[in-house]
Amino acid sequence: MDGVSPAEAARLLDISEEEAGGLARSDGRVPLEAVRERAGSTILELARELARAREEAGRLSGQLKEVRAANLRLQKEVREGVEERRRLTEEVLELRAAAEERLMLMERIERIAHIEQTLAETEAELERLRKRGFLARLLNR
Repeated sequence: MDGVSPAEAARLLDISEEEAGGLARSDGRVPLEAVRERAGSTILELARELARAREEAGRLSGQLKEVRAANLRLQKEVREGVEERRRLTEEVLELRAAAEERLMLMERIERIAHIEQTLAETEAELERLRKRGFLARLLNR
């Protein structure tokens, strides 16, 4: 037996029976050498495809590592950004409180200035009345 039927060759090579029939000799049998060559080229193609797949997997693995590293870096930047935002928010709140305190102090200063002005006007009026002697007459009664 130096050959196999086209059905067996088709099953061994994972091809159609018609394609296996194309490999058959005039006696209708497919030579074992043809099966070996075809299987060898299929195995070689599979080995090449496996090598390409491994290469692609390695490339994708490298990209995944880069993406993970970038992701970690971005997460760190986000955390730092959140901390900076929190710090700035606290600073703004402190500045707002200081501004409110300053406003209250300015209002007090304005009231004191008004009181001082009223006092100065009252003292001036009192002095004017003294000069006229009106107060002296009132006090002498």
